[in-house]
Parts: sequence; C-alpha cells; structure tokens
Amino acid sequence: MATKTLVDRGLTRSRRCSVTPAASRADLRAFHTLPHRLYCTDQPWIAPLLWEQHRLWSARHNPFIARTEAVLLLARDGDGVPVGRVAALLNPDRGPSQFDGFLGAFECLDDAEIATALIEAGCAWLRERGARTVVGPMNPNMHNECGLLLDGYDDPPLIGMPYTAPYYPTLFESAGLLPVKDLLSFRFDTRGSSVQRLKEFVERHQERYDIVVRDVDRRRFKDEITLVCDLYTRAWHNNWGFAAMTRDEAASMARQLRHLAPRGVRIAEHHGTPVGFIIMLPDFNQALGPARGRLTHYGLPLGAWRVWRARRHINRGRVMATGIVPDAVLGLGSVLIADAIKRAAENGWGEVDVSWVLEDNTAAVRPLISGGAAIYKRHRLYARCLTHLNSCTCTDLTTSQPPAPETPAADG
Repeated sequence: MATKTLVDRGLTRSRRCSVTPAASRADLRAFHTLPHRLYCTDQPWIAPLLWEQHRLWSARHNPFIARTEAVLLLARDGDGVPVGRVAALLNPDRGPSQFDGFLGAFECLDDAEIATALIEAGCAWLRERGARTVVGPMNPNMHNECGLLLDGYDDPPLIGMPYTAPYYPTLFESAGLLPVKDLLSFRFDTRGSSVQRLKEFVERHQERYDIVVRDVDRRRFKDEITLVCDLYTRAWHNNWGFAAMTRDEAASMARQLRHLAPRGVRIAEHHGTPVGFIIMLPDFNQALGPARGRLTHYGLPLGAWRVWRARRHINRGRVMATGIVPDAVLGLGSVLIADAIKRAAENGWGEVDVSWVLEDNTAAVRPLISGGAAIYKRHRLYARCLTHLNSCTCTDLTTSQPPAPETPAADG
C-alpha cells in the first residue's frame, strides 16, 4: 500500500485555507459546483451541465481518466467553505516531447495565497509520482478545454471553450507558472465580402483538383470516426503537445458526436482518397445557458425545457477540429473552412468560430487571416519545471517538428 503524502492526509495548508483531496460525495459536489459560486450571473460564463462535469473527471466514464492517475483537490477556508479547486493528473502519453503532468479544473477566489496553496499541492502530488514538468490548465487534456482566457471577457464562451476569470493569469504567475503557448480563436462573418471571395476560389479549386467534401456515412458512423482519428493522427503527430487518441477515447468521441451533431463531421477526398476532415458543432452553449447547469430542478425537467426552448436562438457554430494529411493538395484547408462557412450560412448562423489554433502555427494562421477571419480571443497555457528551482529549459518543447502544412483550424 502506497505511503500517504501530505496532500493525501490533508495537511497541505496556507494561513488562510486547507487543501485536501475531494474524496467523498459531498466533496465532489462541492468541487463541481464551486464555479457556480464564483461567477456572477451578470458574467458571460456559461454553466456546464453538472452531470457532464462529473463524467468528465470520472474514470468510470472518461477513458482518458481511466488510463491515468489523477487527484481532485479542494481548498477550504477556516470555516470549511470551498474557496478554490484544482485537478492534478499524470500524462499517460508522456515522453520526450510531452509534459509529464497536467493541472486542470482550476477555479479560485482572487487570492494569491489560496491559489498558490492549490497549485503547490497539485505540483507536490505530481512530483511525488515522478513528474518533472507540468502544464495547464488542461481539462483534462488537449482534446478538451484548455488554457486561461486572456481577452474577450465580454463574449460568452462557445461550446468546448473555457471561460476563466480575468485575474487567473496573475494567480498562475504568482504561483511560479510561466506562459508557454497562446491559443488563438478566429471568427468569420458568414455574410462578409471576403468570405464570398473565398467561396468562389474554393469552387474553382475543387473542380480543378477533383476535391470532394462529404458527410460521414451514418450507417457506418463508428468506422467513419475511426477514419477521422487516423487522419487526425497523420495530420498532427508532429504538432506541439500532440497525443493520439486511444481506441476507447475515439469510441467515446464517436458517441458524443453522434448525439450532438452527426452531420457536423465532414471528410475531404482527393481523387476518392480521404485526405482530411473537419468537425463543426452548433454553439450549444447558447441553448445551455438558461439551464444553469441542471436539466432538472426539484424533480421537474425545467432545465431541459429551457434548453429545448433556447435551441432556436443558436446563431453561430464552432469548428473544433480539422486535419489534413502531409503532402495533401495545397488549398485543402481553405476548402474545408469554406465548406463549414457554407453550411453555417445554410443553417442561418451569422458567425463561424475556428478554435483553437497555436499562435506560432503560421501554416494555419495565414490562410485564416487571408480568408477573412479575425482573431477575437486568446487563451494561454502555463508550464513549470518541478525539478529545478532556478530557470531552466525543461518546459521547452520547441524541439518538436513543425506542423503539417495548410491545416488552418482547431486543436493545433
């Protein structure tokens, strides 16, 4: 039986709070409901469904959590009131071009001492399990929400993108975490003149190079998602921080996509051979907001009714992932983006969000800008070495190979 650490025994304390693992049902409830207490109703934060958050951090329901080791930490003040939280987990894919551990689910009062106690507790837990570097926030990995919001605080977050308090970057830096990478969000106006020019270019390009963008075959949905995951791996395996999905993780994603937006997945073929994909979802956050995190209240489906009523007001979509295999025909990224914009316009959406894109992925950023997109939000990842006290290069992953060309979209 492993020896209990200070964190496990609940002895990590600051003068103003104690940090302990969220072990009981009451602790887990406090962990998942803390954001509801921190964010005011007049802020554009959208409450996630509580049952989805429980499943996200559950080894029973999330295949990624099932194959790693994780702890959920809760900070309480002297009166026992929750004042902060953080998750620490080992990276099961860690290697020469990967960070050893992740910090995620960070929420906290505007108090540097409490934030530092939380982050130090998470780092201590990771260090005792052999981790030398940590990056975050990851909720829980790069296939999900990640980063701290740097601007655009007045705009509600889209589905799958985090909204965090403006003071969080200061808290992270006060705890010794340093900026490591910025993630950019782009926005297209589906009615803009530049978008029309992009569509005309793409139509000529598709005809010239025999490029077809098709829906997935819903009769073979699981096989089609397996194909998408293969394209994703081939497209992004050299990208910064990349980790391939396991078969169980791909199956979990397939179930979610089949439920949320089966027509949101499109595959690009060149001369009949699959060479790329794009995934675009309606911004379900616009419908989830009125539910306030719950589909039922007092045993009645009030939240579900609010979601059903608000769904008609969805007016934007999010391109959450694309992938183009190496050596694919040039311009394929623009073809995929134009296809997404066309479908968004057919749905009556006025905006298409493309997020996120690594700040230094010029092969992706350049065609988005030239196609008429504008950068409207930034999120930032922070990292820290858990071994050295002084400055070092342990958190520098820039030895990775550059990304595949012409891949202008999310998760990269």
